[in-house]
Amino acid sequence: MGRTTKRFRDFSVQTKLTFLAATAITLAVSVACVIFVILDVQRISASKATQLTAIAETLSTNSTAALAFGQQDAAEELLAAIKGRETIDIACILDADASVFAIYRRFGDPAEFHPQSVTLGAHYDPDGFLNVAVPITDDGDRLGTLFLRETTADLGQARTAHVLAAAVVLAISIIIGVFASSLLQDSVTAPILRLASTAKTISQSEDCAIRVHHDSDDEIGVLYRQFNGMLDRVQSREKAVIQASERLQELNQELEQRVAERTSELEQSNTALQSQIEAKDLATKQLQNTHAQLLEVSRRAGMADIANGVLHNIGNVLNSLNISANLIDERLRNVKLASLEKAVELLTQNEDELAEFLLRSDQGKILPRYLGKLSGSMREDQRSILDEIESLASNVEHIKDIVRAQQSHAGAFGVMEQLHPAALFEDAIHFVHDSFSKHNVEIVKDYGHVPAIEIEKSKAIQIIVNLIKNAKESVLEHDSELKRVTLRLEQSGDEVCFQVSDSGTGIAPDRITTIFSNGFTTKKDGHGFGLHASATAAVELGGRLSVHSEGIGQGATFTLMLPVSIRTRHKALAG
Repeated sequence: MGRTTKRFRDFSVQTKLTFLAATAITLAVSVACVIFVILDVQRISASKATQLTAIAETLSTNSTAALAFGQQDAAEELLAAIKGRETIDIACILDADASVFAIYRRFGDPAEFHPQSVTLGAHYDPDGFLNVAVPITDDGDRLGTLFLRETTADLGQARTAHVLAAAVVLAISIIIGVFASSLLQDSVTAPILRLASTAKTISQSEDCAIRVHHDSDDEIGVLYRQFNGMLDRVQSREKAVIQASERLQELNQELEQRVAERTSELEQSNTALQSQIEAKDLATKQLQNTHAQLLEVSRRAGMADIANGVLHNIGNVLNSLNISANLIDERLRNVKLASLEKAVELLTQNEDELAEFLLRSDQGKILPRYLGKLSGSMREDQRSILDEIESLASNVEHIKDIVRAQQSHAGAFGVMEQLHPAALFEDAIHFVHDSFSKHNVEIVKDYGHVPAIEIEKSKAIQIIVNLIKNAKESVLEHDSELKRVTLRLEQSGDEVCFQVSDSGTGIAPDRITTIFSNGFTTKKDGHGFGLHASATAAVELGGRLSVHSEGIGQGATFTLMLPVSIRTRHKALAG
């Protein structure tokens, strides 16, 4: 289909118009001929049915007496009278019981005709016969039926004749139409061919001054005028291009002259520029040296800051170590070794009569019970000392964690763990519990429902221990009977809020913004490293540290915000 369309598109305009005219005539005449043949065949069929019905009615009227009196011979003579109509094949009279009373058949044996059912009226059957049946009546009583069957071969002949006539008419119409189209198409194709020829001439000669002339106001006339207008615009633009080209040549010559002048000036200034470049290189080297010195100073300052943070964190743990060591020393000194030695001395003195001593003497009778109580007391002392040793080992391990964490301070993250925030608070309380008990400072826990977090445990505990220790010291410095530190846990979006509140001395409003600065402290023996290191560690964990206080004597609340997941932590660090 696409190839045929392309071939038709490549035909000349005359061929296309001729083809279109022939196609239109063929379609119009074909439709008219088909309608004519159909209507004429229908008219002939209806006329044939009307004629056969009239014959049947005449025969039914004439056969009434023969059927009424049973005169079969007379009826057959009556039916034989239709021999003159050669298209009638069967003529039959049926009695009231639909049995054959008399029959005439042109072809075949009459005895072989056995009508099954006869429908009154005229109709064509599928075998190509026209069947007509009319009733035979006498004074309104139906005596029987007259049946006629006629062939329709003449209808086929008439249909064929009509088709041939339509074909002849169609052929003549196409010939006349194509001839008339050939005579009239020159008025359409000639101007188009003339326009095409002019366009070809302009293309070959490149002469835009050529014009086409046409005086009509039809579409072709409009096309001619638009074509001429297009040539006018092309000619105008061609002139403009020529003028621009000439102007461009002038500018090119002027530009070449300026380039030559500028080149001369650049050559003259090249020596001075070379000197400036050498001076700039020297200054750049000096700047690089200065920058390297500043980087070294900055690195050493950072290392000092890190070292201060390490010392402060280790100092907090060493306080707990010192308390645990003092308790171990105190309990070891109080162990009842003297009582045990006295009991052993009694047993040694009576070792020859040990049974008599234990059973008869007053001292011997109470000695087993005494040894049992002494054993229980010493076991209790042993358990207490082991607990303190375990606390001592935990504090030593925490010091190791602090050192390991500070060794990765350059930016690498430590080991991340999935921990519950309450466990972090409890671990921090473990480090300061003895100090709180010694000074009767109450710890209040207000833990809300919060999820587990991914966190670097050692850094988080460093921050929390610093905050709790600072809160305790603030409470002890405040002259008040209420000595309380409150620990709270809340969830805020994708973060967990750790709060450490105290009933201590509070913070002045003008110090809220500087309290986390390196070296800032309000203590007489303080060094200002703790809160600064804690704030830095909070940022490294992807969180932040803040403080709120109503003023001097109103206590303070330190808030540590830490992300729930490591993904949130990375976003915070990237931000």
